[in-house]
Amino acid sequence: MTQQGLRVAVLFGGPSVEHDVSIITAQQLMAVMEPRHEPIPVYLARDGRWWTGDALLDIGSFGQDAPAGAEPCELRLGRDGAPFASPGGSRFKGDRDLQVDAAINSIHGTGGEDGSLLGALELSGIPYVGGGVTAAAVSMDKHLTKLVVAEAGIRVAPHALIHRDEFTRDRQAVIQRAAEQGYPCYAKPATLGSSIGVARVTGPEELEEALELCFELDRIALVEPALDDFTEVNVAIIGSRNTDLRASAIEQPVRDAESALSFEDKYLRAGAKGGEGKTAGGAKEGGASEGMASADRIIPAPISDAAAEALVDAAKTAHRALGLFGVVRYDFFLKGTDDAPEVVLNEPNTAPGSFAYYLFEPAGLPFPELADQLLEIAFAEAAERRATTRTFESVLIADHQRR
Repeated sequence: MTQQGLRVAVLFGGPSVEHDVSIITAQQLMAVMEPRHEPIPVYLARDGRWWTGDALLDIGSFGQDAPAGAEPCELRLGRDGAPFASPGGSRFKGDRDLQVDAAINSIHGTGGEDGSLLGALELSGIPYVGGGVTAAAVSMDKHLTKLVVAEAGIRVAPHALIHRDEFTRDRQAVIQRAAEQGYPCYAKPATLGSSIGVARVTGPEELEEALELCFELDRIALVEPALDDFTEVNVAIIGSRNTDLRASAIEQPVRDAESALSFEDKYLRAGAKGGEGKTAGGAKEGGASEGMASADRIIPAPISDAAAEALVDAAKTAHRALGLFGVVRYDFFLKGTDDAPEVVLNEPNTAPGSFAYYLFEPAGLPFPELADQLLEIAFAEAAERRATTRTFESVLIADHQRR
């Protein structure tokens, strides 16, 4: 069981197109952590400045680069146990270290989900969840993910990998190669989430336009065939190699026929239907909307027991193969008979919106308990790192000095 009264840095924001989604996810998490723990908000603004303070517990503080009522904060690499500090600003007021027991990454996309910030947390020695560094970096790249999980025996969709410089040099050659995936197909940035930049295309002109958008957002793009005879289904896994793996309920996202599940489908559609102003996980008045929990979906997905078992097995296999720890949502394509379901992994989401609490609650894991399990995983992984020898004494310097 997780000890009570922990000071937990909740990291959110970031230099990502998923910045606003991250704010909502963090608000939801911090709301359910109280009163058992003390969440310490640590916010990375779009302009790269860090902020902290109780004002960040209210979503009404956001909207400008400098959140209302927040204190400046700095990330200081190599500070054992206290990488974040609030600068004093004068010789009469010293810097204040933000002493925390653990950290939870809520930054979606670039800066957090790609392992960048997680490396700083490892250097500081703080237990954290949302990685690890290598696993997060690989899982952020859709192409590298396919290579790893395919090696583990999980089926993935075929794809064409395209670099921005190729597209710049010879568009027509790139479009011709990508078109080998057939039409309709999907073009997507290789290292973004929340369906940002993803487009369904039906011909060369649409493909060229879709790739232009991809390369505004990323350096690498994937083009995949549209698996229209498959159904989209998702399942989340919580745990690590050092803890048990637990599966959530399985969901079937609802989207318009023959279209990609867009950012708007995931985060904005419910608001357009009158969902604005709702809160999730006990958020304070004026706090976060339901975020990812507000998207249209069927829970549990209307699939057979055999298909559900195959999905969970594939998700757990991917979780172990990638070496991830924390909550990860795995998005799949599914078709086939009850006796022989076909399961194709689309991608992992290593920092899923709302921490996928809306999938775990139907499976008997309330959001507050999910938050506690995240902390247990953070401490288990930190203990594993401490058990690994990273430095050793040598005579190299002494020998060199004697020469």
